[in-house]
Amino acid sequence: MNQQDLRKYFGEMLKKEGYLSSDSLAVLGKLIRLTLEYRDRLVEEKNEILTVEETRKGLDAYMATLKENRLPEGLDEKIGKLVKLWLKEINGKAL
Repeated sequence: MNQQDLRKYFGEMLKKEGYLSSDSLAVLGKLIRLTLEYRDRLVEEKNEILTVEETRKGLDAYMATLKENRLPEGLDEKIGKLVKLWLKEINGKAL
């Protein structure tokens, strides 16, 4: 996944939502930054690629975790680590 793909995906989210508050835009910016950092770390440390589909699944899991206060069962390890990173850095939660 390259930076352009990620920005395109998050841009599609923005179009679906319509207007977003400045707080929501700040969270979106953090999601993008953290995802790119995670992607780069994966390539550097494990020579693994983070796909847009994995990012989508991660975002679904992130939203579910915020609602249920627990990670969904059966998450792929790579996706689970991304969700935990988002939770820690954006929400101050460690699961």
